[in-house]
Formats: sequence, structure tokens, C-alpha cells
Amino acid sequence: MNEEILKKIDRINDEFEKRDFFIKEDLIELFEEREDLRTKLDEIKFKKIEFFNIVEEDCVGFTFDDVQVNFFVEFGEDEEGPWYEATAEIITF
Repeated sequence: MNEEILKKIDRINDEFEKRDFFIKEDLIELFEEREDLRTKLDEIKFKKIEFFNIVEEDCVGFTFDDVQVNFFVEFGEDEEGPWYEATAEIITF
């Protein structure tokens, strides 16, 4: 990924952290795996990305261009300590 995309991912992550979601690794993985999303992110200005949080569903996400990305986060704890699992849902309009 180029530097511009990585900067946008960092800024997206900052918006998620403001909402108490710490899933940067999942964001990076998403954009590494999905070239179509990476291309769209590269082509859009950051201020055109809209963020949202659905508290009752432990969901955080964003929309840009014709795509909505939701991250549903499941939290838990085991003998090794707290953990989370994020599942991405991608909706194309």
C-alpha cells in the first residue's frame, strides 16, 4: 500500500478510537485484502468519508463513494485476558 492510503487508514483509525474501537490491524487487513476498496480509498478525499457508531450493536463503520463498511466487534475475556474479534461487513450501493 502506498503512503497516502496508510495515512488515510491512520485517520480512519483515529476516528474509530474516538468511539473507543481499537481495530487498526483489522482496518489494515481489510484494505490489504480488498484491492477495490483500496482503490476507492486512494481516490477519495478524507473529508468525504462519513463515520458512524451503532452502540447497541458494538458496531463502528464508515461510508465513502458507493460503499459502506461496518465492523461488528465482539468482546470477551478468557484466562489470557481481554480479547475482541472484529467482523467486517461491506455493503455496496
